[in-house]
This record gives sequence, structure tokens and C-alpha cells, in this order.
Amino acid sequence: MSEEMPQTQPAEPAGAPIARSFRKYAPPSSLTPDQCRRQTGVLRAACEHLAPRGTAIAFLNSDNQKLGGKPLQLALDSEDGLLRVERLLASMNARTRT
Repeated sequence: MSEEMPQTQPAEPAGAPIARSFRKYAPPSSLTPDQCRRQTGVLRAACEHLAPRGTAIAFLNSDNQKLGGKPLQLALDSEDGLLRVERLLASMNARTRT
């Protein structure tokens, strides 16, 4: 009786390319945890009060005369800035409902 030997794969020749898997590079966030929280809050508020979503994003990234700056940046800068932006969004929404 002859026993079958398990077949092995031949070794790759020297100099053959090695298959590697790479992850996409994502630079670390430069925002603090508080800034991330405020960014999430202002984005939610803008999407809730302004439709469609593109309008909300445009509002957040455009200079606003009533606020004296870009709403997103004001919200990132301080809790007071976030509250000012949220109040303005709520008042804009209230005017469109009446």
C-alpha cells in the first residue's frame, strides 16, 4: 500500500513580488472631542431646519451677516457660537412655517 503525500505549493522564487494589503491613509482628526460634538450638533440642527441637505451644508459654509462669520466655524469655536447658530436656524425655520 502506498500512502499519498500531501502536495505542497512550490515556494515563490527569490525576487518575486509579495502581495500586500494596504489600508487607506486617513490623517488624524485635528478637532478636539468638544469640537467634534459641536460639529455634529450644528450639522444635525442645520439638516433638521434646512432641506435639502445641500442647502444645510451651503448655509454652514457660507458667511452669514447676522452671525458675523461662517456658522460652522462659529460652532466649532465655542459653545456660545453653537447656540447662536442653532437659534438662528430655529428662527429661520419658524419664519418659514408661518
